[in-house]
Amino acid sequence: MPSSEVTLALYVPLIAKDDKISDLTAFLGAGYDLVQEEPETIQWYGIRYDDHSPPTFAILDTFRGESGRKAHLTGKVAEALGAHAPTLLAEGPDIHQPVVVVNKVTQGKKSKTAGLGVGIRVLLTAKPDKVETVKSFLAGALPLFEAETETLNAYILQFPGTDRFAIVDFFENDAGRNAHLGGEIAKQLFANADAWLAVPPDVVKFTVIAASVNV
Repeated sequence: MPSSEVTLALYVPLIAKDDKISDLTAFLGAGYDLVQEEPETIQWYGIRYDDHSPPTFAILDTFRGESGRKAHLTGKVAEALGAHAPTLLAEGPDIHQPVVVVNKVTQGKKSKTAGLGVGIRVLLTAKPDKVETVKSFLAGALPLFEAETETLNAYILQFPGTDRFAIVDFFENDAGRNAHLGGEIAKQLFANADAWLAVPPDVVKFTVIAASVNV
């Protein structure tokens, strides 16, 4: 069950300057401590895309309501990001405010990464006449996620006002990620990709830098 009952999210890709990769990594690590002071930020993840050019990081936050999201956007993490962005980033933060269609949260260890090591982000752009079809499939995918015991935390996001969705999954290690990529969700999604999607799925693997997970 989606025990955290989150309904809203922020997804913020961050493109690092080439000489600031280690500094941005450290910044996201420090974000773990700052977000502990935000009780309405239910889950917070700092990640780095693997083997990606330009060097790209991202922050994913989840909330139970709009008040939590607004509080985070004016909180210490956002304040620190705004202060450091000109130094660390090649371009300004790209702040997206999706809704959470489905979530599975099973891993919330009290450690700097919450017991999570790696993940995958899949961006989906539906054909205009297939948006509801894609949403229906994704909304009904929770039992498939629950059957994947090595998929520890998972989110399906919809970006309002667009034809885009994202799947963001977290695993302890590569074995779990590989099992997911060969699992039923991936099989069904890729089997219908030509019929449902305007472009092929955009798949990015990532490493977890820090994670604060409440349920």
